[in-house]
Amino acid sequence: MTSIERERSASIRLAAERLAAFVVSTAESVDSAAGAAEAAMARAVSTGASVERVSAELELSPRALRAIVEGSVRLRSLHPDDRLRAV
Repeated sequence: MTSIERERSASIRLAAERLAAFVVSTAESVDSAAGAAEAAMARAVSTGASVERVSAELELSPRALRAIVEGSVRLRSLHPDDRLRAV
């Protein structure tokens, strides 16, 4: 495995960890968790990993990942707890 591939894999793992933390976040941590997850997803894609690979490893659709990375959809609006979704 090349150093570039190791970096890509590490970035995807970090994005998965941050996304998992967002999913279980509380009212006190939802904003920071969403921001951290969005940044980690953008970083994973910016390493050159394909959107399809990142989305598969994060269990998101490629369309959803693109929308989150581009900023057209805020991750917080997708929180599994309706009470924590921002308006």
